Amino acid sequence: MKRGELVGNALRGLYRRIGEPLPAALAERVGKVKRLKADELRELLIDARLHLGKREDLEGHKDIDIALSRMVGHLGDKHSIFVDPDTLDQFRKGTEGAFVGIGVQIKKDRDTGQLLVVTPLKGSPAYRKGIKAGDLITTITLTVDKEGKPLKKPEVVPTKGLGINEAVAKIVGKPGTKVSVTVQRPGEDKPREYEVTREQIEMETVMGFQRKSDDDWDFMVDPKSKLGYIRLSQFTEHSAEDVLKAVEELKKQGVRGLVLDMRFNPGGLLTRAEAICDLFIDDGLIVTIRPRQGAEEPHLGEAFGSELDFPMAVLVNGGSASGSEIVAGCLQDHGRAIIMGERTYGKGTVQNVLPFAGGKVKLTTATYWRPSGRNIDKDSTKGRDKDDWGVSPSKKYELKLSPKETEQLEEHLLESEVIHPRGKTGKRSNPEFKDRQLEMALGYLRGQIKLADRAKVLRNE
Repeated sequence: MKRGELVGNALRGLYRRIGEPLPAALAERVGKVKRLKADELRELLIDARLHLGKREDLEGHKDIDIALSRMVGHLGDKHSIFVDPDTLDQFRKGTEGAFVGIGVQIKKDRDTGQLLVVTPLKGSPAYRKGIKAGDLITTITLTVDKEGKPLKKPEVVPTKGLGINEAVAKIVGKPGTKVSVTVQRPGEDKPREYEVTREQIEMETVMGFQRKSDDDWDFMVDPKSKLGYIRLSQFTEHSAEDVLKAVEELKKQGVRGLVLDMRFNPGGLLTRAEAICDLFIDDGLIVTIRPRQGAEEPHLGEAFGSELDFPMAVLVNGGSASGSEIVAGCLQDHGRAIIMGERTYGKGTVQNVLPFAGGKVKLTTATYWRPSGRNIDKDSTKGRDKDDWGVSPSKKYELKLSPKETEQLEEHLLESEVIHPRGKTGKRSNPEFKDRQLEMALGYLRGQIKLADRAKVLRNE
């Protein structure tokens, strides 16, 4: 798409977004954008903005943000987006797996309208201070602004009626600065005051089957059969490193089979997905990148450091996309793992993230292909079941869940992440829930171990 078309889409989108019709004179010029020169396009942008005048909904950088968002949205690719400065921190949290804050997951408490601590994050400032799951944050007190400069007087913010995004904006800030929270703990009459220093928080993306007594993860799901379980929620900066640590811990315990759970994993950093592939295959092709322009790029693994001494089962579903599809497709094509569960999402495009106008622009620059050369991207097909896209479970290992069961599974996995106060296990939303896909994976691995043991006996005979 050429420069003139981008400008035209930006202006049409801006006016449409704020509910204003393009004046006839401007509309005529917008209709000719393909033929306008650079200085004429610049004048058109200035005139279009001046016509709207001073407006509260366009103050600051909102006019630019809306125009850029609408412009990128017309590139013909749903994965290309513009991230404005106001949502940049949330975007980084999703792509980099890190943010600056005190380290708590929060939600609105239905009964009080205040903030409920779902769980502190392991090792975070809130965790070290003693903030616990189930605590109600009733007040947030600020003594510095967003830039870390002292306020003339403290800003005391009651959380009742405060939106989650508003609350997060108050709690986060510059690393090294402090924020105070007033907490009402269930069963206690007096509230507690915590002054917490903000710092860079690394999100957990590699999780085990359950928490141990020290709140670390237990990766051994079946100690008797020596079966390990690693859940990978997304691919961030430290994901590959943390998977390796989990595998090393399991090896010390004599692991004989491994479940890699990537259900609901939306993807993330391509390089970390490749590193995890390389950990579990001997060598050879991991994925092929086909840029919009230029020659295709085969990405190869190395034999050194590969973990090949135990069978693997990989769990995926319709929420498994991008990086998780690269890993599942690679392990399936190399015959390293049996893929179980449901067909993956089918996102076979690569996005580059670049700084732009104070925010970030995420642009699709390439497609990626499995080692077998099979297609992953659903949007490149008609999206039918018979079309070639995504990663399908290995033969005889497809197990579809009902929408209700899928919702219960997601709740079950999220509940497993909660760090409960000592002596409490927390209330399960559905204590009768059975993870049928995981049970299938464990059953397969137990069978593989029996076969290996039988073959060993026969060889000795």
